[in-house]
Amino acid sequence: MTNNEQLVKELTAKDETKALTAAQSIIDNTNIDAFQILTDKSEFLFDFVRTNVNKRLQKAINENNYRNLFGFLKIYSPDFEDTIAGGLAKYANEDLTDEMLDLLENGTESEKIYCAKYFSYIPDTISADLLTEYALEDNEALAFNAAKALGAMQIDTAYKKALELLKSDDEFAVLKAVKFLVAYEDKNALDALFEAMEHSSMAENVAGEIPYLESLLTLVKTKKEKALLCLENIISGFGEILPLNQIFNFEMYDVLSFLIADNQQNKNSQTSVVLLSALAKFDIIANNEEYTFDEDKSIKQEIIEIYNLLKKQQEYFWNAQKKLAIQELNSTQMRVSSALQVISDFKIKEAINNIKELLKSDNEILICEAATVLKSLNALDDSDKNDILSRIKDENKKAIIQSLY
Repeated sequence: MTNNEQLVKELTAKDETKALTAAQSIIDNTNIDAFQILTDKSEFLFDFVRTNVNKRLQKAINENNYRNLFGFLKIYSPDFEDTIAGGLAKYANEDLTDEMLDLLENGTESEKIYCAKYFSYIPDTISADLLTEYALEDNEALAFNAAKALGAMQIDTAYKKALELLKSDDEFAVLKAVKFLVAYEDKNALDALFEAMEHSSMAENVAGEIPYLESLLTLVKTKKEKALLCLENIISGFGEILPLNQIFNFEMYDVLSFLIADNQQNKNSQTSVVLLSALAKFDIIANNEEYTFDEDKSIKQEIIEIYNLLKKQQEYFWNAQKKLAIQELNSTQMRVSSALQVISDFKIKEAINNIKELLKSDNEILICEAATVLKSLNALDDSDKNDILSRIKDENKKAIIQSLY
C-alpha cells in the first residue's frame, strides 16, 4: 500500500482524529494523487462514508490553503464537486472570481464543470454568456451546473430556448432540455415538462427528472392527474431505465402510502391503476435477485418495505382497485394503455366486455393493445378477426393482429 493509499484509507475510516489529519494533509499539500485515488474509490463507498469524507475535507479548507483547491479542479468528481467549488466560493473575492471566469472559458472540461458550480454559489452575471453557451452541452455535468448557475442568476435566455426544445422531434434534445429546466429550478416549467413527458417515446426518462424539480408527494397532492402519469412512468422504468436507488429520492414509500390512504376514501380509477402497477412491479423487483444483486443493503431493505406495504393491504382493497381500474378504459389513450397493462397483469376478466368496445376504436395502436390483452385473457373471438383487420391500415399492425389468431 502506497502512502497515498494509506492516506485515503485513513480519510475514509472511522477514527475521526486520523481522518481529519489525513484530510488536512491532502488539502495542505495539494495532494492530487491521493484525491485521484479517493475519486476512483468513491463509487464503492457507502453514502454515509462519502458524507463524512466531504465534511472532513471541508473542515480542512481554510483561508490559508483554499487556493490549493485549484489543483483539484483537474480531477472532476460529482461526489466532491460541492466541497471543491464550495470551498473556493467560501473565500470568493473579485480576483478569485476573475480567475474562475477565465477557467470557465479556457480551462479543461473538468475545470469548466467546477467553475460552473462555483458560479451557482457566486451568481455573478459576468459569467452568464459562457454559462448560457454551456447550458445545453452534451456533457451533462457541465450543462447541469451551468443551468443551476443561470437559475440562481435568473438569466432566462437558455431557459426560453429549453422550453422551445421540449417541442423538438429529437428525443435526446428534449431530454437535454428537460434536464436543463430541472436544474434551472423554476417550477413554472412543470406543466411544460408534463406535456413533454406525455408526448415522448422516452417518457420514463423524462418522468424520472421531474421529481427533482418538485417532490412527487407534493405533486400528487397538487397536480394529481399529471403526477400520477409521471409516477406510472417512473414505476414502469424502475430497474430497467431508472436506477433503483431513486426510490429514496422520489420518497416512493411515502408516496404510495399516501395514495393507498387517499384511494380508500376518494376511489380514483387512475390512482388504482398506479397502485396496481406498483404492486406488479415491486413483486417482480423484490422476488428477482437479478434486479437487486448489486444494490446496497439500504436499497434492498427499502424495496422490501415498499413491497410489504403493498402486500399487507387486504384482499378487498385490491379487489376494489381492480374494479376501479376498468373505469380507466374510458380515459385518454395513455391512461387506457396503462389500464390495459394492469388488466393483463392481474387477469381482470370482468374487463373483457369493456375491452371489446375498444376494438371498435379508430385508433390502430389502441386496437392492437386491446386485442393483445384479450388474447392474454383467452377472450379474443375468431369471429371478430375480419372486423378488426378492416379497421387497420398499417401493415405492421395488421401483422400483429394476424399473429394473435
